This record gives sequence, C-alpha cells and structure tokens, in this order.
Amino acid sequence: MNLSIMKHLTPLLIASYLIFPSPAAAKNPCLDCHGQKGMTGYVDVSAFEQSVHGHLACSKCHYDISGYPHPKVSKVNCGTCHFIGTEGAPRDQAQQFKLSVHNQVKAVGNSMTPTCQTCHGSHYIYPSADTRSATNRQKIPALCSKCHPQEFEVYKTSVHGRLLLEDNNLAAPTCFQCHLEHLTPPTASSEWQLSLVKQCGNCHTEEIQTYRKTYHGKVTKLGYAASAKCADCHGSHGIQRIDSPDSTLSQKNILQTCQKCHPSATAGFTKFYAHAEERDRSRYPVLFYTFVAMTVLLLGTFTFFLTHTFLWAYRSLKERISKKGGE
Repeated sequence: MNLSIMKHLTPLLIASYLIFPSPAAAKNPCLDCHGQKGMTGYVDVSAFEQSVHGHLACSKCHYDISGYPHPKVSKVNCGTCHFIGTEGAPRDQAQQFKLSVHNQVKAVGNSMTPTCQTCHGSHYIYPSADTRSATNRQKIPALCSKCHPQEFEVYKTSVHGRLLLEDNNLAAPTCFQCHLEHLTPPTASSEWQLSLVKQCGNCHTEEIQTYRKTYHGKVTKLGYAASAKCADCHGSHGIQRIDSPDSTLSQKNILQTCQKCHPSATAGFTKFYAHAEERDRSRYPVLFYTFVAMTVLLLGTFTFFLTHTFLWAYRSLKERISKKGGE
C-alpha cells in the first residue's frame, strides 16, 4: 500500500477505534470503567465472562442503572430472574429458598441471614462442579462456617469431616446432604428429622436395614419423631467411629447417651442391640440361636395344627359321606 495513503488512513483508524468501541465493550460498556483494576467495584472481565452470567449485560442484574454517572448500586435481587425462571434461570432453587428457614428468618428483619450472594458470590458464579465455584463440594463446610463457625469446628473433627477435608473423599457428606442447600428446614421440624434417617441410610445401607427391625426403627417409620433416630445416638456434627473413645456410643459415653431418652437406664440397658442381625451367628450367637429356635417353634406349631385341621376335616367329611350312604 502507498505510504502516503497509510499516513492519511492511520489517524482515521485511530479515531474510529476511539469513537466506536469493540464488540466486547459495546456488549458490556460498564466494564470500560469497572474492568480497570483499582476502580471501585472492579470486575475481572476474564473471570466474569467465564461465569454462568458472563453472557449477560450488567444491566440485566443492575437494572436500576441506565447510564453514567450513576448513583450507588442497589443490591441485586436474584429472584427477579430465578424465582420466575426468566433468562433460562433455574427457578426451583429460588422457590425452595423462599420456603427455607434462612428466608423465614430474613423475613422477620434479621440482616445476618444468608442471601443468594452469600453462598454463590456475585460476579464469579460457576457450576458447583467447577473447583472455582464457592459451592464446590469440598468448599461447602467452610462456606457454611461463615455463619456457623462452632458447628464447623466440630464437623472438622468428625469422621465425615476428616474424610472430606483431610482425605479429599468427595463421597463424604457435607452440610448440604443433611440440611439441604436451598430448602433448608428448621432443625426442630419432625419431618426433617425423620427424613434425615433416610438420608443416613443412603450411605449406611446395612445399618438402616437393621435399624428398621428395631423398636426405634419401626416407630420412626410410622412417622413418630420422638423415638431414637440416628443422630440421637451417634451425634450430629461431631460423629465419631464407635471404637473411638470420643464417640457417644463408646463404653464411657453410651450410658449417658441412652439416659437422654431413658433417664432411669442402668448399665445393663446398654446391652441392647441397636443394629443386630439375627442371621449373623458369629457376631450375635444368642440372637441367632433364639431366632432359629423361635422360627422352628413357629413353623412346627403351624405345621402341627394345619395337619391336625386337615385330618379332622377329612374325617368329618368321610363320616358325612358314610351317613348319607346308609340312609
């Protein structure tokens, strides 16, 4: 290209660059200012564009801002989109949150209760499977600890907490598995307490089966929360292995645990089999042989009386036939 032409075009190209913004800037002009480090309300453009909201213009959330200069930005109400499911936003979670204990406490004026932003963040929201997400499974206990620090300190020492935080076992339960993430119920709710038994059974399949065979398990299955449930015996946030001296079911603690429901319980009371399996002869020989003896007695009794009834009916029928033949 001719050098003289280039000299004339260069100022024109520079002017057009300054006058007409790039496609990215035109899409989100707010980032022309807020995308600069040191600016109040700085937003990392690259991180934001990779977030789940990265395709949205700022005005989609900050709808009270229409130009520059603008007043102080109001707090974003996520429910504007999520509660009704607009812009492709999942609405079930927002509707569940409205029914949760967190939102109920907020409704009575408690400003300390969590909002969507408290857990998910603001500009850098990622799918929970993404390690950058604030709600990534391994980050959940620390996230909840912002409001529940004491529970977190206890959880860290528990068998569940050590599996997740120390062993990186992502199958270990977090706060969400028990308390749910959006539809968080009050812990005094009988419905939640009973549902928690089922939740424990999702991982401890053998234990839930043996528990359901006991008096405690049968009563809770009928819908009565007053009977002993998993957490009543094993604890909640600080669950330890039974062979640990710190366990609520260790030899030094089990009587005290039983006495929470049975104040007059003695040491002999603790011999109760909470998860006994009557077919396990090696671990529960007395129960096994009792089960076998009672089964034989029951089957023998029914067999004897069914045989007796059948023979009696046969004899009665034979006599009736004989009498009719003699008439």
